[in-house]
Parts: sequence; structure tokens; C-alpha cells
Amino acid sequence: MSNRSWKKIILGLIFLVLSIFYTVLFFNKASFGETMTFNIAHLKSLSNVFVSPINFDFWNHSGSQINLFSPWLTILTGWLFVQFNIAYGFSVYLTIITFFTLVSAYFFMNKFHKDTFEALLFAISYTFSLNRLFLVFFNQRLENYLALIFIPMVYFGAHQFFTNRSWKYLLWGEALIVWTSPYLAVAVAMTLIVAFILMPFCRVSHSWKYLRSISINSLKVIILGILTTIGFIGPIFMRLNSKWQQDPMKNFDYLGWFTKLQLPQMQWYLLIAMSGLLLLLILMIFLQSSFAYKVIILEMIPIVCLLILQPRLFQIDISRLIFAFQSIFDFFLIMVLCRMILLVFQESPAVLRLLILLVSIGGLGYVNYSQVKTNTSEQTLKMADSIDYEKFALNYHDAAQNSNNKFLIDGKPERISYYTKGADYWVQYINPQTTKIDIPIQYSSNYQIQINNETVTPKKSAQNTVQLKTNPGKSIIEIHSHYGWLNLSFLLINLFGFILMIYFSLQNIPLKNKKNPENS
Repeated sequence: MSNRSWKKIILGLIFLVLSIFYTVLFFNKASFGETMTFNIAHLKSLSNVFVSPINFDFWNHSGSQINLFSPWLTILTGWLFVQFNIAYGFSVYLTIITFFTLVSAYFFMNKFHKDTFEALLFAISYTFSLNRLFLVFFNQRLENYLALIFIPMVYFGAHQFFTNRSWKYLLWGEALIVWTSPYLAVAVAMTLIVAFILMPFCRVSHSWKYLRSISINSLKVIILGILTTIGFIGPIFMRLNSKWQQDPMKNFDYLGWFTKLQLPQMQWYLLIAMSGLLLLLILMIFLQSSFAYKVIILEMIPIVCLLILQPRLFQIDISRLIFAFQSIFDFFLIMVLCRMILLVFQESPAVLRLLILLVSIGGLGYVNYSQVKTNTSEQTLKMADSIDYEKFALNYHDAAQNSNNKFLIDGKPERISYYTKGADYWVQYINPQTTKIDIPIQYSSNYQIQINNETVTPKKSAQNTVQLKTNPGKSIIEIHSHYGWLNLSFLLINLFGFILMIYFSLQNIPLKNKKNPENS
């Protein structure tokens, strides 16, 4: 086995040990509040996602369309881990996510700059940053945490794309982010547009050959990007006329926090001096680094203004987009800081570099642990198995769960027996007269509804729930959810797009040819 293979094995073992240590040290002390409950309920509700995006067993049996509006392809990987044991399964899943984040950050930084020290420093700083910790512990969702695996891929792919080396990394990264966190995908696309505008200032782009090649590659990215994401974005565009919206996200108020700082005059002077020194170091990096780092530093300026001011555009809520830019800014800032450390210690011995890595691991670990330790909640991840995830309710673009699972008979609440299994919902109701019944599930046009084996057409109630007329006597109501033909076509096109992408990607893998005889 070559030295290079041994190096990869040792690095993989180091990353695995760090991931396990991180999970054991932090996640077992995490408070098991509404955020964690939502994450696990979301994973468990994916059991029938290939049949229907709606699972009547969860979200208080309201038929919530969360799996339609929230991308499920990449998150589906966690479904298997929570089937047997929720606490251990969820911990193992988070460990795997941490491991792949380390691998992704190291791999793509090493390919970008070809410096092992910088790649290791970046991988450690990026994976164990406070921003990533807050994604899983402080009112955020698993998809935002998972999407951090793909950010290094998409920006390395952007570098390859704009230098006309390859377009596949960019497409893979952006498609996986769309299928994980669409707001982050929009934010990434906006930064790529800015990079495209800045490309004329780079000498590489000063040729007709470059313009022709970048145009062809852009067309490939757009076409294959649509094919690999149509399974999610297609149904969303079909519902643009529907009245649905998410609650605004409360982002950290940097301006308010800064104005409330009460520091002595000497500390203010020290803070200003440190800020000035940091700006000078960033200017040094801007002058001495490649064009890619210049673009990163220039992009950080409007992102900082967006995070601080947090404006509202034409009465449109962009709080989730601002939150997505926070993750991108964290990525850019860590890249610049690692570049800064590399320039300062580029002539230092290997022992000092190793010491810097150890200090980074210990320092970031202590800061992360101190943040988790301040949480004094008695509920921990060990209590995960005792929670009833089926009754966890979430208002996700609908008002069906607001009925608290109460049936309305001619406008009056009444207790009625019902049964659910995956995408199927059964109701048994007995009344000698014809009545109007409001079933407390989210209305959808894709339902197949039968009363006593006869197909009926439902109406949408004022609460956006399913409304039916029962027959005199005994009424057995069956509601079956499934993908419509159009949505199913989108998924099949999406599958075809991924097959194409895998085919194009395998073409770049060098295969060892067998040696043929000289005169064969």
C-alpha cells in the first residue's frame, strides 16, 4: 500500500474520531425541545414518501404537506437510523453528517489550494464553527445542518466552472443543496451571479474561446440543473397561486447587540485597533492572493451589510434568505482566516503547524461545549424514545392542524373514530341523516376519496380542510393520498437527470487499461 493511501486512511480515522467525540460530548447534552422533535418527526414521516408526500400518521394526523414543500431527497438518508432506536440512531446520523462535513471541507479545500495544512485547518474550523453548532441546537432544522456538506463542493465547482476546467462539481453541489435547503440554494446562486459579473476582470476570460466554452457549460448546467431538481421545484411552481407562507425567522440582531455593548473606553480602543488590524490583514490577502480570494472578499462586503441591516424588500419576508447568507458568510470568513494564518505561518516548521491544529481543535471544542453546557434543560437526547412524534403538530403552509384534530358535523365539533396508516385515512361515521362533515386534514386535489366504495369529490372548507357530505346510515370514508401524474412525471424526469449526471461524472474517472500484447 502506498504512502498516499496510508495518509488517506489515517486522515479518515482522525476525522471519524473527531466526529464521534463531537457527538458524544455535545449532542448527548443537547436539550430535546421542539427543534429536535421536529427533526425526528420529519425523518419518521418519510416512510412513504415515494408513494405520497403526505403521511397521515404524523403531524397530529393533519395531512401536512411538509414533505412537499421541504426537500426530502438528502434528508431521507436519516430515516433508516431512527427506525430502531431514536436516541442512538439520531446520534449516529449526526456523527455521519459531521464526518462527511469534515471530509468534504478537507477534500475540496485541498483540491482548491493543494496545501494539506490549510485544508486541515479549514476542515476543523468549518465543521466545528459556532454557526454550525447553532444550526442544530438553536431553533434550526436538520436540512440546514446537512446542507453544509455541499457548500464546499458547490464553491469549488464554481471555481472549476469559471476557469473552464469542469462544470460537474458545480451542478452536483447546487442540485444537492436544492434538494436539502432551497433558501440556501437561492443564496448560493445569487453569489454565483456576482462572481459571473466579476469574471471580466480576470485575464482568463479575455478570449473568444473562453466565452464560447463558458456559454456551452452554462447551458449544460441550466438544462441538467432543471432535470435534477424538477421533482422538487415542479410541484412548488404549480402552487405559486396558492396562499401559503412560512413564519418569519428571527435572525440574530448584530446591530442591536453592538449598540447595547457597554465597554470601558480602553476596551473600545482595543476593539477598534483589532478591527483595523483585521482589515489590514484582509487587505494583504486581497493583494497577495489569487483572483478567487479577491471575489470572496468582495462578496463578503454586501453579505455583511445584509446581515447587519436585515432589510425588507417590497414587503417580502427574506428572513430565511438572510439566515442562508449567514452560513455562506461563515464559509467565506473561515476561508479568509485560514488563508491569513497560512500566509503568516507559511515559513514555520511542521511542529508549529501541528500545534496550531491542536489549539484549533481544543479551542473550538471548548467554545462549543461552553455554549451547550449553558443549557440547563432537563430534557436530553436520551428521552427521545418517550416522545409521541405522531401528535407533534406543525403549521406548515396550512391551517389544518389548528383544528386540533376535531371533526365538525354541520359546523359543530364531534368525536369520531378514525384510523391512519401512511398515506391512507379511514373514518367511520353513523347518522340516520345526511350531514356535512369537516375532516381535520389538509385539503389536496390529489386525494382519492370514497364513501361506501363510491368515489366522491370533496370541497375545501373555510379552514382549508376536506369537507364531505355523508350518506344516511353508516358511512365508511376512505381517503388515499398519492402523487398525481404530473408530480410523478417530475420525479421520473428527476431520476433521469440524476442518471445522466452519474453517466457524465463516471466519464471523468480514469480506468486502468489492461496491457495488450504488442502484436495483438
